Amino acid sequence: MVLSVGCSSSSDPGNDDDNDDDDDEASITSTYAEVTDIAKLIYDAVEAGEDVTPHLEGVFDAFDVPVLEVGDTAGAQARIDAGLPFVTTLVVQRMAESYAEGRVIDAKGFGEGLVELGVSAAYPFNLSAEGLTSDLLGAMIYSYTVSGESEPNVPMDEGTVLPSFIRALGQERAHRLTTDFVDPVWGDGRLDPLQYTLLTFTIFAKPVAPDLYSASGLTKTTHFQTNPAADFIKGKIKDQIKDTVEGELTSVVQGVVEVPLDKKDAAKLSVCGSLILYGHKLAMTNTPDLLWHAPKAPNVTTVQLTLTFEDDYHDNWARAVLGGVVTDLTGCAFPRKGPIEGKSIKWSVSSGLEGHGDYDLMQSVTDDLGQAVATWRTIVDEKPIACQVFENQRDAVGATEAMVSGLLPGWSTVETVVTFLNPNAGGQGNAPLTVLYYEVEIGNPCHAQ
Repeated sequence: MVLSVGCSSSSDPGNDDDNDDDDDEASITSTYAEVTDIAKLIYDAVEAGEDVTPHLEGVFDAFDVPVLEVGDTAGAQARIDAGLPFVTTLVVQRMAESYAEGRVIDAKGFGEGLVELGVSAAYPFNLSAEGLTSDLLGAMIYSYTVSGESEPNVPMDEGTVLPSFIRALGQERAHRLTTDFVDPVWGDGRLDPLQYTLLTFTIFAKPVAPDLYSASGLTKTTHFQTNPAADFIKGKIKDQIKDTVEGELTSVVQGVVEVPLDKKDAAKLSVCGSLILYGHKLAMTNTPDLLWHAPKAPNVTTVQLTLTFEDDYHDNWARAVLGGVVTDLTGCAFPRKGPIEGKSIKWSVSSGLEGHGDYDLMQSVTDDLGQAVATWRTIVDEKPIACQVFENQRDAVGATEAMVSGLLPGWSTVETVVTFLNPNAGGQGNAPLTVLYYEVEIGNPCHAQ
């Protein structure tokens, strides 16, 4: 089973040479170098604070996931009836915003959520006593994709392009954000919007004939952002992400898991996850955002988190597309638009601030305004006045972070939302914080003054 993208081109049927060329082209798969190049392209744009909407459109186009207008109920229902996922223009917009805000989910929680839904490892992987875990899922993905690293310019095996791209995104992000150990599978142990969506889609999608579009009359992709720069990006991605045409969103991942759902329920589940997860907005602020080590002041900041659901699925589009009631999906209940209360929060900071302070007062659940507040206080670090000079001044730069749980009913672990430091993105999810302090060697004469 392999991924479906349109690689072949039309030719003169009377020209045997042309037909041979088309057959060769139709069997081409991406190289690992091409896949990692696209991952770098995406994170270059994220780091530069650019809108990654065309990048997302290009990826979905390459993997034959249609981008439908929100009101395209016929197109959406046709996809669900065929057991296939889709995204909407609004979901792509929300995913792009999530990249700017620095929102990811926990890979371990993703694996635990699959188990909660009844997904299990297939034979012989199910012989493991632990069952399906993120580690096992990652190990299986790694075993199918690692060969590309040693042969980056050789076309990859059929069905390995999608999992290779998922791995490449994590590696690219992790290497940009840390100099410490990077997990060879998940990178930083997290999944960004594309990683989550593609992995969910390929696990729950059911293989179908490639002529689905002609049979159903579906429009393959709605390009809602059209300009030369965006078209160039989408064309580059389409050229470099490709696999043999045999089915949609199929990959080696489907061969290592078993999903106890029929094709329609599986498609609903995967679509529901993206609609709900990326319909949530997480904003954080630090007041003030510049501190000193105590006893200098200010040495404490108030961290405010606001959680809202931005999209009106509850009463409008979702009811028409997904059934007579919005709770008819496995593990799916759409929240109403507005503040989201009662969601659990775990507070943390990025690595740049570790060792420079800690939280002392923390609200663990969002209130009726969707808000939660915590205070983060710096450590006490008294240096002699003589040592407190400009040349001894240092700064620690990072961000306050939060993990929010409970966004997807019935899938209680996969939805964990994390903010991480990306100093150039400037999204509302990030809450940048700088701590000033003095660093002086013990033998410095200023200690004796």
